[in-house]
Amino acid sequence: MSGIDDTLTELADEFDLLGDWEERYRYVIELGKELAPLSDAELPAVTMLVAAHNEESVIREKIANSLAIDYPADRFRVVIASDGSRDATNALVAGCGDPRIQLIAYPQRRGKIATLNATIPQLTDEILVMSDANTMYAPDAVRALVRHFREPGVGCVCGELLLESPEGGASGEGIYWRYETWLKRMESRLGFLLGATGGIFALRRSLFRQLPSGTIVEDFVTAMKVLEEGHRVCYEPAARATETTAPSMQEEMRRKCRIGAGGFQAIALTAAMLNPLRGLPALGYWSHKIVRWCVPFFLLGMLVASLALAAEPFYLFALGAQLLAYGIGLQGLLPRPIDHPLLRPARYFFVMNLALLIGFIRFVRGTQRVTWEQAQRS
Repeated sequence: MSGIDDTLTELADEFDLLGDWEERYRYVIELGKELAPLSDAELPAVTMLVAAHNEESVIREKIANSLAIDYPADRFRVVIASDGSRDATNALVAGCGDPRIQLIAYPQRRGKIATLNATIPQLTDEILVMSDANTMYAPDAVRALVRHFREPGVGCVCGELLLESPEGGASGEGIYWRYETWLKRMESRLGFLLGATGGIFALRRSLFRQLPSGTIVEDFVTAMKVLEEGHRVCYEPAARATETTAPSMQEEMRRKCRIGAGGFQAIALTAAMLNPLRGLPALGYWSHKIVRWCVPFFLLGMLVASLALAAEPFYLFALGAQLLAYGIGLQGLLPRPIDHPLLRPARYFFVMNLALLIGFIRFVRGTQRVTWEQAQRS
């Protein structure tokens, strides 16, 4: 711990760009400790907001899971904003019978961000917990999230999403997600977190900013706007929720293409955070997000260079290795791919970057739909 403390102090002295570093640093160090829980009397009023479209397959489980959350009943409610659902979602929510569950049904489907823009101004509770219909919370997750808001500088708190795969994680998503979770922990230790996980994060209602109706990845942009305004966005690993991984690479590909298009769109919406004068948050944004989103172009450049230099033995070997890796990735898109634990990470890496490339093309052409289709889950 002392080594990390010394490094943070040196970085603060070097850049002096994070504003009120002493107070920020004190809070960052506390993140490495067990924060004291809030007593029932200290807990703020919370609304869990779930934007849903045709979620009849999971909405019963979501309602039951939400009502099982350990939180005072007089300070916790769940608002399910139905975005033009045409299945039994609305009837199931309306028939719940528990006053903590409220349905706001919109007749026309407009997309998630338009639903949030219309719903949040109607809410009055101090803290919003944003969730998805297929995200199931641990009983103590909301308590773990809201305890950070006793610090006035905290504007948004992201929980830990655990991906479960009944079929052994064949998509390879679990390995990537563990790496992404580790990055979130490290960013939070440095006093900032880039974006949030849409299924489990909380923010002060007063800090929500309406976004353009065409925004694709509203969870990332919302958290970045909180950070842009000088508030802290942090990570709470004790606030846990679960989702199941996509049952196939085809399903994962569809979801990742949308996220990829949204990432490139988000650059313009969050351009202020790329300013080097922002200090460590800007460095994190460039290195964690921007460079990662450019990996498909780096891979294409490497392939073209290897082709051009294939007369040299080393580059011929490099070309062969790349083609083999791409072959492993492409067969993962087949209905019955070769499934082996050693192949899953390479396969997922290929599909993820192919989806980023397709997402970029959709973003440039303006063909990515704003309305979303939840990837089928096992």
